[in-house]
Amino acid sequence: MAVYKKPKEYISSPISKIRHPSTRFYGLSFKYNLEIAKHVNDLVIELLGPKKRSKLLITGSDDYKITIDVLDVLNMLQKNNPLCKILYEGAENIRNWIGDGAVSYVILSTNLILGAGKLFDLGLKYFHIIQGYERALNKALEILEKTSFSLNLMGGMTLKSFIKPMLVSYSPEEAEHLSNLISDAVELIYKNTGKFESENVQIVKIPGGSIIDSSLLVGTILYDNFITNMEMPHELENVKVALIKQPIMVNKIWPVSKISGFKAEIAIKIPEFIKRLKRGEEEILEEKIEPLLKSGAKILLSESKDIDEYVLALLAKNGVAVVRRITKDESRWISLSTGAKLIPDISALTSKDLGHVKRFKQIKQGMRFYGGVSHVIVEADSRQAKSCCIILRGGSKIYLDEVEQFIKRVLKTVEAGLKSGRFVPGAGAIESILYLELGEYARSIGGKISLAVEEFSKALYKMAYALIANMGKDPIERITNLISEYRKMGPKLSDVLDVLDVKKQVLISAYETAKMIIRTREIFYKREIKVKIGGKSIKD
Repeated sequence: MAVYKKPKEYISSPISKIRHPSTRFYGLSFKYNLEIAKHVNDLVIELLGPKKRSKLLITGSDDYKITIDVLDVLNMLQKNNPLCKILYEGAENIRNWIGDGAVSYVILSTNLILGAGKLFDLGLKYFHIIQGYERALNKALEILEKTSFSLNLMGGMTLKSFIKPMLVSYSPEEAEHLSNLISDAVELIYKNTGKFESENVQIVKIPGGSIIDSSLLVGTILYDNFITNMEMPHELENVKVALIKQPIMVNKIWPVSKISGFKAEIAIKIPEFIKRLKRGEEEILEEKIEPLLKSGAKILLSESKDIDEYVLALLAKNGVAVVRRITKDESRWISLSTGAKLIPDISALTSKDLGHVKRFKQIKQGMRFYGGVSHVIVEADSRQAKSCCIILRGGSKIYLDEVEQFIKRVLKTVEAGLKSGRFVPGAGAIESILYLELGEYARSIGGKISLAVEEFSKALYKMAYALIANMGKDPIERITNLISEYRKMGPKLSDVLDVLDVKKQVLISAYETAKMIIRTREIFYKREIKVKIGGKSIKD
């Protein structure tokens, strides 16, 4: 809720007709952010955990979106409040780096801000709160290291058991099918490269059917694209592919003349000379594509759309299929899956630059020029492919968008887990352990700072409470049992795991955001300065 107050006169204006360019809320900044933090916390708390609830966002009279993404919610709120913008940027950074933890970051940040409000009411100064939060953070990071354990996700059924708990918001059949697709994609890339990067997995959405009809393709799909010439082959098997970047056209002389400052024109009056000129251009084009024809490639994929019609006809005559206007991402995926090298100029092409395609086929959905689209499948050999494609099927575009974003987050989390190799107990277990340890640590140090440390532990307790409640379990009973088991046997391996780096980054980012808000004392809102000179109004 906004706090409205008349601005104080704190600068003596030499001209009474000039108003100060900003409205000043002195000492009310934290109270304002406190209300916003409570509002945001109430909004996003249902988005925590695998069994999250969707939000219907209405952005216009005819524009709406159903989402489970916290970034979409914060994106609507950030236009009206600076705190929401800070939370949005922090959540976006976590999402881009490690995939998971964006909702946890927002909830922990808002809980820390709300806890600081209680400490202010008790008479603590901002530096006491920040110092206590900092000591609590350092202690929490130390506890995370002690309770973490090493695990190889690529051993046996570990990878699938790590992925499946993230998909419990879907039906059992859908969760099983999606976990199989994701684990197969990760294992394929990891087997051929020794590492995994989520960017090497292409996700294509094709409306129709259901999630159960989704499949994994070892290769790439050129989405909404088609083979250029109808006379070219539309289906090939076990052929070579060439990948180029620059257009295949005859160079014109006018760009050189423009650079030199002169305009060059050629006037031809004899018809025979026109034929000679045209034949000369054809010879130049034939010379350009000669390395392609000699290399034995039967597929030409180009990032450029500029390929001369004579070249297309000549390639069709020689049985070469051409697809133009592929994106840079598609070019990278094709290079990784087939082994083809991206060549700037086709005249420099050699047989070593070609890749191998197991199957090449164009498929159509409806009539292309009447609302339908066509796609080109480039299937590669699974023994050498370093990228793959997950083909999602579903009844509506909105649902497919939601599933796509969710799979991207899962892939990013798997990537972080494979790079880190260290994990902590999930499903609210690690938050309960931190709540217990930080509470005991606060009682051991004493003083004003201990109150801030205890408030940090309570913020973690609230996050564990919300996570377990969203799972459909009794939060108090679950947290009590977790603490009791930890006191008896210490940390143990559970069915649900969280990546250590994810939890670390959530704690650090939440602390930095809360620290920034706690230290803020004033808010300035910019206004226009109006000056009247000679009866005319001037805006600056």
